[in-house]
Amino acid sequence: MTDTLTAEPALRTADRTVAFRRISGAVALPLAFAFQLACNTLYAVAATRTGGDEGTGEESLRFFAAHADTMLAATLFALVGCLLAVPGVLAALRVLRVGRPALALSAAVLMIAGYVAYFGINMTNFYSLALAELAPDAGAAVDAVTANPAALPFFLLFVIGNLLGTLLLGLAVVMSPTLPWWSGVLIMCWTIGHVVNILGGGEWFAVAGGALEVAGLCVLTASALRTPDAVWAARG
Repeated sequence: MTDTLTAEPALRTADRTVAFRRISGAVALPLAFAFQLACNTLYAVAATRTGGDEGTGEESLRFFAAHADTMLAATLFALVGCLLAVPGVLAALRVLRVGRPALALSAAVLMIAGYVAYFGINMTNFYSLALAELAPDAGAAVDAVTANPAALPFFLLFVIGNLLGTLLLGLAVVMSPTLPWWSGVLIMCWTIGHVVNILGGGEWFAVAGGALEVAGLCVLTASALRTPDAVWAARG
């Protein structure tokens, strides 16, 4: 039994993809949320000029028509960020598995599920851009999409993964015995800034929170990059 246990890490580190997966996941982690930050910044600039698109479908189409190029770029940033969030959050899970495995797993599951849902939500922006150009009076159709009860669980999943998942990830970092506590606080600033925005503080609170989150995630990236491949593989 002892020989089997001691041999297992050696067998697993023979996998030549370990270094690639460790480094690519570590880099993807802050990069994913830097892309989300770029999306939020573009939206904040547009919303500061003419107001946001949280009103009726008709108001949303007017917003997309007025900021078509900006919203296209913001949508692309968000989509790429969602894709990068999957390997990035899995890398964070491995970093945190040593100290707070259950809490880190809960955070990772919520965040990945939330950003997968967000990918689908952002795809609807292409329809909004097309409607804003070709059928600007189709606001009722936009309202019908958001009012569809079948879509509600996915919107809720994104909200939970985005806010609660990020908060739990930051908490896992704060409680980690191997990472500086302040990096977890920086990560949790995304949730705080976004909630302030939702309560009427303005989009720039979300942008500031996102910037601090990226700074906190860079600490996890540094930890992952310092981790030997054998240790990384042994974490599962």
